[in-house]
Amino acid sequence: MILAVRNPGMRQRHWDDLYEKTGVKIQMTPVLTFSRCLDLGLEEHAEVAVRLSEEAAKEYVIEQALDKMEAEWDVVNMEVSPYKNTGTYIMKVTDEMVQMLDDHIVATQQLSFSPFKGAFENRLAEWESKLRLTQQVLEEWAECQK
Repeated sequence: MILAVRNPGMRQRHWDDLYEKTGVKIQMTPVLTFSRCLDLGLEEHAEVAVRLSEEAAKEYVIEQALDKMEAEWDVVNMEVSPYKNTGTYIMKVTDEMVQMLDDHIVATQQLSFSPFKGAFENRLAEWESKLRLTQQVLEEWAECQK
């Protein structure tokens, strides 16, 4: 039960769900103690708390994966440089960028099949849309440069 309460994936929606299912209202604060949880009668609802914590942990995996992918793109710079003396520019796209883009599209699709995606459904759809748009722009740009 301690692990369930201290799960880093537990969000306010999980605490609200716990309250709805058990009537035990827990305010997650830095000073929340296990003793306080016992005083509130949480041990009588340990099974519900553990189940919600397990769901939160699975949702947390999705959240962390999205955060990681977004952070990886935060440091990617598309290099545009003059092409000879033509007055036009070309974009340098590395194989690593293309591979990361493909990997992230596949990873996002896999996350979209998770039964625990509910809280992140919009974020997943938006992220996949951004990745696909990036892929399309890169393909069009490469075709144009040819």
